Amino acid sequence: MSLAQSIKEQDFFKNLVEKKERGTLSNSILFFCDDEQTAKVSQVLTALMLQYPTFELFDENSVEFAKILNGADIDNRYYPKNNEKLLVSDSNEIVSEVFIKPVNFDKKIFVINNFDVSTAEAQNKLLKVLEEPPKNVYFLLSAKRQDKVLPTIKSRCDKIIISPLSEQEISKYCQNKLACILGNGFLGRTIALDEDDNLKSLCDFAVSIFTEMKSSKDVLKFSKNFANFRGKEDLILEVLSLCVEDMIKQKCESEALCKFSVYEDEIKNVEAEFTIAALCEIEKLISSFREKVDFNANATVLIDNFLLKILEVKYLCK
Repeated sequence: MSLAQSIKEQDFFKNLVEKKERGTLSNSILFFCDDEQTAKVSQVLTALMLQYPTFELFDENSVEFAKILNGADIDNRYYPKNNEKLLVSDSNEIVSEVFIKPVNFDKKIFVINNFDVSTAEAQNKLLKVLEEPPKNVYFLLSAKRQDKVLPTIKSRCDKIIISPLSEQEISKYCQNKLACILGNGFLGRTIALDEDDNLKSLCDFAVSIFTEMKSSKDVLKFSKNFANFRGKEDLILEVLSLCVEDMIKQKCESEALCKFSVYEDEIKNVEAEFTIAALCEIEKLISSFREKVDFNANATVLIDNFLLKILEVKYLCK
């Protein structure tokens, strides 16, 4: 089953369909979701639902779906244009387009992805049209972080929180255990991970930081391997966090709650080398590294320091 089909079966989307049929659907809808792909497909499906009585026939492989994502549909506009964040120029264009009548449909829809990473200025430019949009104009926004969306924007939108699926539900669509665990309940992320040929080797490497890195002499080798996964630092850090969490659970005799079952034996064999105090400090190091990695040009030095600090904490907290 596709991601689109899964979304159609979820309660939040069924509620949107019902509101549309009752004529109570808001002109401005803000989707909050931790997974960009799930949010994006939800937005496009909502646009198709508004425009086509036959929307149930469409999925990610439909021409109509692709036209919106590719910016080829004059009545269903997709932003940001650079596929990263909404710019002031995008907002200005939206404001100027709002009052131009649709060509092929009776509605005009603006799909705006990653709204929370846009600047306050870009968001502010849309306040007026979000508050008083023309009757036939709809705004479908998405964001990961609520705190990064201006309160004045949130107050003008109906808010839809897309919650993760259970592990049992996710397993219906994907048999890759690693992808299911790291997908965090979001099918879009799970599918992307399942399609990543390097997922297993990345996880093997991340786990080996705890199981094989024993001294400062090992840091250079591990630093080089870390650099081979450039652009996937967040995923490595997520694996490290799962290892830390499971080691703490094992120490607290809560093994039934362990999540990273694929590496259960490896984690069990090494947990005795780390005290709870060390594991708590390592989790802080992971959080700090996550904040720094996107803003540090000298990634090699950053990685070296991170790995050395893991060793330092491991032995100081004995």
